[in-house]
Amino acid sequence: MTLQRLGKAARRLAGHFSRRDEDELDGSFLPHLMGSFARAADIMAQENRFLQDNDVSAAAALLPEKTATMEELTALVARARKHDVRVENLSPAFRQVQRRFTEIAAQNGELLQQALVTQEAVMKLLIESAVEANRHGYGRTGEVGSDTSCGSLSLNDRA
Repeated sequence: MTLQRLGKAARRLAGHFSRRDEDELDGSFLPHLMGSFARAADIMAQENRFLQDNDVSAAAALLPEKTATMEELTALVARARKHDVRVENLSPAFRQVQRRFTEIAAQNGELLQQALVTQEAVMKLLIESAVEANRHGYGRTGEVGSDTSCGSLSLNDRA
């Protein structure tokens, strides 16, 4: 057996014997859950600032981190529910973090909805503008006026 394979086997055995029962909640679970709520709230607060500034690209850049944090939080909340952890049994500091998360999440939902409405209005304006330009622009042969032989509409990224 090579030294590398022996090391892998030793690490696997050590992990097996040191791994605590996943069904039990240890003393670090609630602080970990509280930290996950705080991280998710911080990410959404940052996203909210970007959305308020209409910086959609910066808000979108947070999506991978936000997704990973929310997946972790979802798993931790499911584990807490499995063990019948109740909000009323948690510390006031924990409830404050959870309340902050809930408030920021509600604001985040509203801002994301507004961003969608704004995006829809901008797209409608761009399409109407393109159709109007196609109706009253130059014809295929360069003459001013409507070109009725051209029935298609195309959008490109040139301004």
